[in-house]
Amino acid sequence: MKNMLFLSKVGKNYIEEIQSIAPNFNVISKDDVEDISKHVDEVEVLVCFDGDVQKELIEKAKSLRWIHLLSAGADAMPFDMLKQRNIILTNSKGVHKYQISEQVLGYMLLFERGLNYFIRKQINREWDKSVRVSELYGKIVCILGVGSIGEEIARIAREFGMKTVGVRKSGKISPFIDEMYTDENMLSAVSNADYVICALPLTDDTYHLLDAEFFKSMKSDSVFINIGRGSVVDEASLIDALRQKSIRGAALDVFENEPLSKDSPLWDMENVIITPHTAGISPRYMERAMQILKHNIKAYMGDGDYINVIDLKKQY
Repeated sequence: MKNMLFLSKVGKNYIEEIQSIAPNFNVISKDDVEDISKHVDEVEVLVCFDGDVQKELIEKAKSLRWIHLLSAGADAMPFDMLKQRNIILTNSKGVHKYQISEQVLGYMLLFERGLNYFIRKQINREWDKSVRVSELYGKIVCILGVGSIGEEIARIAREFGMKTVGVRKSGKISPFIDEMYTDENMLSAVSNADYVICALPLTDDTYHLLDAEFFKSMKSDSVFINIGRGSVVDEASLIDALRQKSIRGAALDVFENEPLSKDSPLWDMENVIITPHTAGISPRYMERAMQILKHNIKAYMGDGDYINVIDLKKQY
């Protein structure tokens, strides 16, 4: 019998549910076997989070035809090997859009209403009305990478009366974006924005894409928010921009190296909000991820088409 191997921890109730819709598979959880190497030869489907599967395991899995990621990111995958072996790669794109969008809104409200500064004042029992406060209404938000998360951020931003600007590689219009730009015009897109939000994936093309020139293109009173991938940003250039006050501040959930080093100057900057890569966490995460997986299992068995197929050349 063919094996479907879960390399990441998943509740037994989900394993049982998957087994019921895929009766021709022996559905195996890594947590339920002593030695997964005994099962690898017959593995046809791998289910895991990005980073949980090693290149060596894929090499040993000679029958492997499909990998499904329970995460949206895929930057740790060995794309060259997958291309050579024609292995299908799908992900759980869309599973993060509500919780991450809410966190982005929280960042913007903290900055706009001065709440991050008031929290510091409260700790020291300071009554200080000199803190700058304003409103999101009428402000411009620019979203780099208008996928499912970017569109949900734009939808919410519009509800607050913000103007939405987007950057996506294809330049394809979105019903929630007032002005859409392509990658080639990214610097123009961010030049008038009050908030610049990075929702870009990490690929060979996006590594350190946001560099010193990028931050110089932003307004001096604009805020940079990163909920995409840490290595899309040249962190040294971001730190310089914050130190020189060429931008107003930053809210960061992802970093080049995680956990963020205790020696990083970002910790001590009052105009920086740091969260420990928690924007995507939600008690409903696995429920949503399983809906995508179940759809794709049915597609694998010939019932309909896959969703969230990753282009192995583009790496997203």
